[in-house]
Amino acid sequence: MRIRQGGYDDLRAILETGLRINSRVRPEHMVVAEDDEGNLAGFAYCFLSGLHRERYWVTTRVCDGYRREGLGTDLVRELGKVRDEDKPFYVKMREDNPALEWIRSFGGVDFQVCPPMTLELTDTATVQWLEALPAGARVVPGTALTDDQLVHSFSAMYEWVHEDWSPVTSRADVERVYAEEIRKDLNRELSHFAVVGDDVVAGVFVFGTPAGEALDAVAETITRDAPDGDAALAGCVRAAARLAAERGWAQLAFDGHRDDPHLYPLLAGAPALTGDSMYYMEYEPPRD
Repeated sequence: MRIRQGGYDDLRAILETGLRINSRVRPEHMVVAEDDEGNLAGFAYCFLSGLHRERYWVTTRVCDGYRREGLGTDLVRELGKVRDEDKPFYVKMREDNPALEWIRSFGGVDFQVCPPMTLELTDTATVQWLEALPAGARVVPGTALTDDQLVHSFSAMYEWVHEDWSPVTSRADVERVYAEEIRKDLNRELSHFAVVGDDVVAGVFVFGTPAGEALDAVAETITRDAPDGDAALAGCVRAAARLAAERGWAQLAFDGHRDDPHLYPLLAGAPALTGDSMYYMEYEPPRD
């Protein structure tokens, strides 16, 4: 077995093995493992996000016949040697992913967790809990806001929510990355926002989801210290969930984090939350 530097020239061989690779991502560094006959046995690559640059995002894949032999660890070790900057690696994975223990085996620790945050909208106890939430500020649907208000509000929220554990490069970069998605994919009727005067202070951004699946939502106050933020956000959650249920949706799944100071404590008070935990794992590549 040998490990060499790789690149997009290896894409065809990778796909022929049946291994998954995101062809839309251009790796900054890549290593490839080949067996003694020159057959591709696995690969690993890394890159720095254009929005979050404190850690390298890493993907590692090993063919079935070579798993549980240490090849994945060897690939990560060699990848660590060719990175340009001495920054840690990270990956995001579900709690039932066997690779979670593999990452922990060489010192990986979670630096953020996305707990289960899905509301069952047909559950009687959940409906009663939603109806008891405080109204807070005036709440309006996304149809009442302009494109610029929606994009600026989302970007401001995203920036402060991540600043303590995965800071962004700039507010302008957040807008550049997410503006088109918000303009095209946001369900403005189901999304709801708390407004005080001319200011949006909290919001539930609901995105288009195929029928039969849980609705995806991103929610928090727009600034960390929004006035009456807890009540304002609660009013948005209640309005969005109520309308989603009326439109026939059975689940509203929030993409949030254990450290979200308003959203997670609010949802933790619900009778039940479903879904899988997701772990952001940080680790140093193993050394020789």
